[in-house]
Amino acid sequence: MLERFLGIDVGAETVKVAEVVRDNGTFSWSNSRIEEHHKSPADAVSRILATLDWDQVRGAAVTGRFSRAIALPRVPAKEALAAGFRFLHDSAPATIVSIGGHGFSVLELRSADIAVFRENSRCSQGTGNFLRQLVERFGLKIEEASALCDGVTSPAPLSGRCPVILKTDMTHLANKGEARDRILAGLYDAVCENVQVLIKPRVSPPRVLLAGGVTRSARIRESFRRFLERHEMQLMPHSEDVLFLEALGAAVAAADTRGPLPALAEIACPPERAAFESIPALGTYLGQVKRMDRRPMAPVTGPGVVVGFDIGSTGSKAVAVDVVSREVVWEGYRNTGGDPVGAAQALMLQFLGGPAGRTPVLALGATGSGREITGSLMATCFGHAQVFVLNEIAAHAAGALHWDPRVDTIFEIGGQDAKYIRLNSARVVDAAMNEACSAGTGSFIEEQGKRFAGVESVVQLGEKAIGSCGGVSLGQHCSVFMAEIIDNAAASGVEASAIIPGIYDSVIQNYLNRVKGSRSVGQVVFCQGMPFASQALAAAVARQTGCEVVIPPNPGTVGALGIALLALDEKGAAALPPLDAAKFLQARVESKDTFVCKSTKGCG
Repeated sequence: MLERFLGIDVGAETVKVAEVVRDNGTFSWSNSRIEEHHKSPADAVSRILATLDWDQVRGAAVTGRFSRAIALPRVPAKEALAAGFRFLHDSAPATIVSIGGHGFSVLELRSADIAVFRENSRCSQGTGNFLRQLVERFGLKIEEASALCDGVTSPAPLSGRCPVILKTDMTHLANKGEARDRILAGLYDAVCENVQVLIKPRVSPPRVLLAGGVTRSARIRESFRRFLERHEMQLMPHSEDVLFLEALGAAVAAADTRGPLPALAEIACPPERAAFESIPALGTYLGQVKRMDRRPMAPVTGPGVVVGFDIGSTGSKAVAVDVVSREVVWEGYRNTGGDPVGAAQALMLQFLGGPAGRTPVLALGATGSGREITGSLMATCFGHAQVFVLNEIAAHAAGALHWDPRVDTIFEIGGQDAKYIRLNSARVVDAAMNEACSAGTGSFIEEQGKRFAGVESVVQLGEKAIGSCGGVSLGQHCSVFMAEIIDNAAASGVEASAIIPGIYDSVIQNYLNRVKGSRSVGQVVFCQGMPFASQALAAAVARQTGCEVVIPPNPGTVGALGIALLALDEKGAAALPPLDAAKFLQARVESKDTFVCKSTKGCG
């Protein structure tokens, strides 16, 4: 008689189910399923089990990060992994390296009775989620990035350190014109280095199996192969079966369980309650927010325009300003995609293709993290006399003062950077930037927002936050740990409608404490950067500062406007001859020089 047993692996992002059958004492693998659960693991498990004739199942067990959400016997991850390996392979000594969405581990099966388990600390570096977030900075999926960097022989040097700092390093390299395939190859190698620290070559069994979704990458496997060969260890052949090791192990363990299984309608456990402080509805603070109306583009009245480019880490913006009226006559936006020069050229093409593009261009300005390479290329095309390059602090201040001369405090939140600027009599008197933490940035919102079912964009996330009747405080945490806090809140039964406002509130908590710090806040807080297109983020500033909050017509293009105005003044653009702006479209970076300071005395 055939007996069916199910093993369910409820991980941080997916549910995996493996079915094994026992026939006269012999087990065989008969079926499997995998599905993303979007923070509703019990619902995903119920959907899968409904397709597997649950009433005919003899036994079932559960393992994984969210296993407590399921009313079935639980199998520790270490035991499930060991049982799954032995089911697929044999009982000889082996080392299993597992790289999952939110963690990685090494399990040494030294004998039938001795197993040693090591896992990563509370940091996402080296995990699948970490890798996914970083390759998405280039507008790529994991599969596309893996294919792009496979076979690269000279990867960019990236250290396997804090993911937030590594993200900054990658952006810096991209904005210096480094090739994407070399950056991605360096990233994949850094991920491997983080995991390889857990392998003990003189102690770990020399036969090694790679498990988990990240190990589908050919570069990941090749990096481990080289590492293992250097230490006289051997990499076992790869197959897609490794995705289900824990689920298979739980299915085998289910054969030893006794007792009736719950009905499908009772498969979910009641949530374990945890205390979260409530926060008022963000919508109640909109009365303190003044959002300036968007105006139609002004007509060109002077002899030409100045075009300012703000090439950021995630988004690139451009604004054309009339040299006489100083009004905006055109603006554009696009993702940087790890290619600052390509983004600037695409924006220039947008400008030239529109009505404003028929107006003579008299000067160019460049700011943002990609200003050096784009500004250098512009100066090569047109000469330094008509190209002005300056840092974002001055550009953002100039842009803010254009919209509201009363501004005395600027909160600028971009995709990866956050800045604080203090003004006195229209002059910058203090400034600060986030150093090695993305928790007060737009990427933080984007990364956390993707964790919710039904949320397809940051715009939709903001609408849900401002429309909520209340929220919970998630505290000020590094983006690495916020995922865990959100998981805990969801497991405690807190509705997504209350968690989402907490994300926006947390961003401003992090900004105030990690960027602004003890610095003062004036009477008029000017908020700029693309994330402030969301009413929810502006309302969170009003809630936590009590100040009047001003949002410009387009908060994402203030830096580009500012650098255009500065270029207009610094270069005396009204008196300059027109440029052949289309020349910039054919420009290419052919070579780069790297300056290495050999001084032993410092810069003095």
